[in-house]
Amino acid sequence: MIHRILGNIFLLSLDDLDGSVDLQKEYAITHVISVLEGLVPAYLAEKFQHLHIEVQDLETANLLEHLPNATYFMDQALISKEDADGQKHLGAVLVHCAQGVSRSVTVIMAYLMYRYKLKLPQALHAVKRRSESAQPNDGFMKQLELFEHMGFTVDKLSSTYRQFLVELSLQEDPSGQSLASSKIFDSSSNSKEKAKGTYNLRCKRCRQVLANQGDIETHDMPGSESRQSQFIKKAPNSRRIVAVADASKTCSHYFLEEPVNWMREELAATAGKVHAALAANG
Repeated sequence: MIHRILGNIFLLSLDDLDGSVDLQKEYAITHVISVLEGLVPAYLAEKFQHLHIEVQDLETANLLEHLPNATYFMDQALISKEDADGQKHLGAVLVHCAQGVSRSVTVIMAYLMYRYKLKLPQALHAVKRRSESAQPNDGFMKQLELFEHMGFTVDKLSSTYRQFLVELSLQEDPSGQSLASSKIFDSSSNSKEKAKGTYNLRCKRCRQVLANQGDIETHDMPGSESRQSQFIKKAPNSRRIVAVADASKTCSHYFLEEPVNWMREELAATAGKVHAALAANG
């Protein structure tokens, strides 16, 4: 059964795409998005503008990376230059997956959030009121939250997105071996050095660059009213304060937003010190 979600946005399952209904004649469909792995009916690419997103319905599947392309494709189908607000749809788009419950619903929700600035619960309600069975899996719901947090786009160089990839990798392989061999952090350090790096931190022994300014987690100094602005010494086995001194205004430790490339070989380690490569061999 085909569901009209909003305007000319339609939802369907794969089983209903058997060719028994003329989608062009009955619903004026012009564009189709298939969100599933494997083959889809050949006539979809022959008769319609067609986008095929191959992704499994798993909580660890990365559908988030495809959402910008999907929303752009839907905009091309629905939005005219004269009606940038999208109040009246130009064409009609059909989104389907295997069951019409999770993957396709995620794509439609992402578009409603992107185009009409709906909050996540509002987008889910908008779909469920037309299709009661609609429910993205928990992983896709979290990805929609992240999509909203990033301003309805996906910045693959952002620390937010890379942290998402780390969590996804650890869900699939809790040992961390897959993460250690991944390329998640390959593009981050170089781009940050060029964009933001004004000073480097180097190893005292081998002088290898360990991090640059753009890699370091920034923070504010504690205010005078904060307990962290002072060192308080107490008497042994007592709460009696014997000395109070102002904390240093110079940081003794640096915290990184995320691992950098030279840590790759030791990312799988669960404890212990991480050594710069040259110093470790010296």
